[in-house]
Amino acid sequence: MRRGEKGDAGAVRPRPRRSIGRRLALGFALVSVVTVAMCAVLLSLIGEVSGLVHEMREDETAIKKSLSLATAVREQSMQQAQWLIERDPAYLDRHARLLERVEQDIRTLRPLVPEAEQHRLDQIAADSRELGEIFGGTIRPAAARGDSKAVAEGHRRAQEIAQRAAGEADAIATLVERKMASEHASAIRATRLGLIAGAFFVLLVLSLSIAFTVRLRRAVLKPLEHLSAAARRFGSGAFHSRVGEVGEGEFRALSQAFDRMAEELEARERRLVESERMAAIGQLAAGIAHEINNPIGIIRGYLKTMGPQSPPETLREELQILDDEAASCQRIAEDLVAYARAPELRCSSIAMDSLLAETVRRFQETADGAGRRIALDAAPGAAYADVGRIRQVVLNLMVNAAQVSAPDGLIEVSGVSLGRGAYQILVSDRGPGIPPEDRSRIFEPFFSKRPGGSGLGLAVCQGIVRAHGGSIAAEDREGGGTTFRVAVPAVAAAGKERA
Repeated sequence: MRRGEKGDAGAVRPRPRRSIGRRLALGFALVSVVTVAMCAVLLSLIGEVSGLVHEMREDETAIKKSLSLATAVREQSMQQAQWLIERDPAYLDRHARLLERVEQDIRTLRPLVPEAEQHRLDQIAADSRELGEIFGGTIRPAAARGDSKAVAEGHRRAQEIAQRAAGEADAIATLVERKMASEHASAIRATRLGLIAGAFFVLLVLSLSIAFTVRLRRAVLKPLEHLSAAARRFGSGAFHSRVGEVGEGEFRALSQAFDRMAEELEARERRLVESERMAAIGQLAAGIAHEINNPIGIIRGYLKTMGPQSPPETLREELQILDDEAASCQRIAEDLVAYARAPELRCSSIAMDSLLAETVRRFQETADGAGRRIALDAAPGAAYADVGRIRQVVLNLMVNAAQVSAPDGLIEVSGVSLGRGAYQILVSDRGPGIPPEDRSRIFEPFFSKRPGGSGLGLAVCQGIVRAHGGSIAAEDREGGGTTFRVAVPAVAAAGKERA
């Protein structure tokens, strides 16, 4: 049995064959072989055409030399005739140079003329020498003796020989011309064959490339689209979805790997959620136990000291303490419920300056705000918010400011329209400020360094502000203390900002 891979259920999945890589190698190899064959054929044809052109150049030289040779032989006879007429010694020198020219042309033509035609060159050489012998041994002595009959006979014989030698030279030129014409035709055929072969191979390479590209697109791009869509689903947290059998070969192996990854991520997510849930429950339980243990300990301590023999005034005072501690437990429970439950908002357009003035007035009637110095500077402006919830946020911030400030410390409350679709509320105190190491934790639930604090007030404020689509932050105040900035969406942003 072929080796495979086990799934979650223990079933062995057959490992897909690696076919995409082989296809790629086969396709590239086929195109490469065709390209190399095309280059070899074209190079062979180019070499053949180049050889034919070289031979035609040699034939052209042979034709020129053949015509020159025929002309030289004819001029030999003409020079002899002119000497007989004019008896000028200059014609003798020209005749000698023509003999040398004939010999030189024959030497040049010999390697250019086919072996079967070499006898013609030998005949021309013999005729040229015979012309010279007739001129020097017959015509000139007869002319010196005044024997006109011998001169005429010698001249007739010289013309026949010259005519025969010129005919041989012309025959060589004609033969070379035919050979050159044949080579020219062969070169044209080879060129056409090269063009046809090049076009054929180009079309073949294009056809193979198109077929290879289509197969590659079908085998690669479509599986990649499926895998990309699966990656997006996994990125959005949909680990329950599966890729399935996509493509073949390496892509099928990759799709199986994606499915295994999704299974592992889904299992890890379940474990992580369970772990976070247990951690949250533990943190919540520890926070509640820590906050409620203090008032419960006080209640139990006073219950131990209370008895029938205690004076009524003492019992009344201790019962009041018990009631206060029980109210503290109730307040912790209410803050916890307010933090855990998403606030239900009843938003409307409100005048923020009036709301801040009313909130300050109410705060001054509470135990925390009685006798406090409060500076209010609220500019006119509107917001789209829940009146009760925003009042709760401002009251909580003012209570915190009062608890960290001296009894005669000034609390500053101000409001300003930002002009960008929001109204900003600032609550400042002149207390000790927030230590840098605690600044990132002040909005965490159950985090409080103030004795008797539940650590839920600022967390509740943050939840209410975020439900409105606003923001809340704390920063150091110049001269000491802390400023809380709350931004609430204005009327213009109501449609999209409220929670």
